[in-house]
Amino acid sequence: MSMKFSMRAAVVAGLTALGLLAAGTPAAQAASGFDRCPAGRFCLFDHADGTGAMATYSGTMATLGAYDNWAAGMRNRTGLHACVYSQPNHAYTDSVRHVILETGTSSDGIDLTPYQDANSRLADNVSSFRLARTSHECMSGVPYMVWDSPSWGRQEAQPLGDFNRDGVTDLLFRTVTGALYFQRGDGTATRIGVGWNSMNVLQRHGDRDGDGAEDLVTRDGNGVLWMYPGNGTGGLKPRVQIGVGWSTLRNVTAVGDFNGDGRRGDVVTNDSSGRLWLFPGRANGTLEPRKQIGTSGWQGMTALVGAGDVNSDGRNDLVARDGSGNLWLYPGKGNGGVGARKQIGSGWKRFERILGLGDVNGDGRYGDLYGKDAPLLTLYRNNGWGSLAEDGVDYDWDPRETAF
Repeated sequence: MSMKFSMRAAVVAGLTALGLLAAGTPAAQAASGFDRCPAGRFCLFDHADGTGAMATYSGTMATLGAYDNWAAGMRNRTGLHACVYSQPNHAYTDSVRHVILETGTSSDGIDLTPYQDANSRLADNVSSFRLARTSHECMSGVPYMVWDSPSWGRQEAQPLGDFNRDGVTDLLFRTVTGALYFQRGDGTATRIGVGWNSMNVLQRHGDRDGDGAEDLVTRDGNGVLWMYPGNGTGGLKPRVQIGVGWSTLRNVTAVGDFNGDGRRGDVVTNDSSGRLWLFPGRANGTLEPRKQIGTSGWQGMTALVGAGDVNSDGRNDLVARDGSGNLWLYPGKGNGGVGARKQIGSGWKRFERILGLGDVNGDGRYGDLYGKDAPLLTLYRNNGWGSLAEDGVDYDWDPRETAF
């Protein structure tokens, strides 16, 4: 051992004399322990402290072959969420005997020994792992958030929030990669589009073109407004351009039939001067010239929501959030105007998105709202007169995803 150190010292001295190594520069030390895991890789170690043998991976593994039930430690340097399973094929069907560990997008070395109880363990029992862009994809294996509708079991089709006319409130979901999924409310979903990250407005509220199916309104980065007609079974027909020059308008909100003409394609928006505008919908889903329905103060509203008939008077209403997080109900007059406002909530500033999906919980009253602040999606039940009560929370939503 001393001979090796002496030989190394002689080589370093020679290189320094030739100017190939700066004098006084310490020799690089080889990485040890968990630090041996290369950048961009997921690593398993056969010792809990990162010593011993190491296996490195660049992608998801459903089985580990010779390394099954071998690892006692791990490190994730992929930048993706990592989920480690005690069963092959990412199985977690028995909460008593199966173990799953989710590490987040990166980690220092992790000793797997603490992840055990009287019935199960993870150390020397790892059989598969999954790498994914989001926590919920890591856990479930699907890119959308698994979600069950609170209104599951209803039969009568709803006028809004029911994209396939089965009587159940459902969701549309945009993933971090811009894929669009239809979530039918039973925990499953179907991809119905790609490339949707180009849209900075995503709205739905009832049937715009009169065919009985709920439609979508979107705005792209160039300020072009589009209608995507729904096909009534959870899919989309080819889009139709319904406006240009919408970049300066703030909260573009589909509100159904707001002026009482029987057409459900009206749109409300506010501008930077504090005015509120109504764009009445035509029978084909396009828009008539705008009409001013609010004169001042609307520039302070950070969200406008078309929630349907919130106060049970038979007219569609508008819900707005101000800069302090107060939530206001503006009753629709049925002719395109709004009545005197009523405060229906406070503390809503934390939500990056407020969803109005009609009767979400299936109690026959419209005006239920969702507040989304990742990782939470919180349901607020409307009592039918504009009063809201918290009624359940879903977890693990990613801030880069959009539900509407």
